[in-house]
Amino acid sequence: MARVRNPLEPMSSAVTMIVALFAAVTVLGVFGSMFMDGVSVLGIGDTTICVTDTTTTVGADDESSPMGFRAAPGVSMGLDANPRFCTDDPSAVQGLLNTATQLPSFVFTVGALLLVLRLIRGAEGDGLYTARTARRLRSVGWWLLAGSVLAAITESVGEKALIHSLSRGGDVSALSGLVSWDAPYMAILTGLGVLSFARIMRVGVAMREDLDGTV
Repeated sequence: MARVRNPLEPMSSAVTMIVALFAAVTVLGVFGSMFMDGVSVLGIGDTTICVTDTTTTVGADDESSPMGFRAAPGVSMGLDANPRFCTDDPSAVQGLLNTATQLPSFVFTVGALLLVLRLIRGAEGDGLYTARTARRLRSVGWWLLAGSVLAAITESVGEKALIHSLSRGGDVSALSGLVSWDAPYMAILTGLGVLSFARIMRVGVAMREDLDGTV
């Protein structure tokens, strides 16, 4: 008897391949940054660290130190539309802060892929319109909503702390990152949509179970 192919299998295989690719690139990048010069991943292994203060705009009449900004010792500062600070000899703390400006988005993306993979594989085994699938779908929605916000805030705090460590003067500090982060509107709206759909699915499953119980 021929096996009936589950329509969710191609999607599950595609998500699995993407997750495996992310993991392979990360592992290879981390090991490469340890043993090879010029190789970095998520800021690990960067020998030169640069960060731009996008919250400060430099006008045409500003001099080399706009709004009291000065580069810290061993740091160069460039001026374009915004002050940009670079160092070729980052400290361990600055290296960690540089990673903190990139790692949260990576974790958010991989987490979303893993939750989607869990959702698809769960639906393959339990069925699409079940209470378990609705709960897994709700988990995806909350990750997209809360995870994207937390990732954006964490990266903003890390970026402002890095700017503070590379500059002297100005009002930039780690705490300023709590109010100057860029809201990930697409992820938030998608998360709200997924949560709404999960609620509709949960109500529908409950209604079906009630109808099945009365038959």
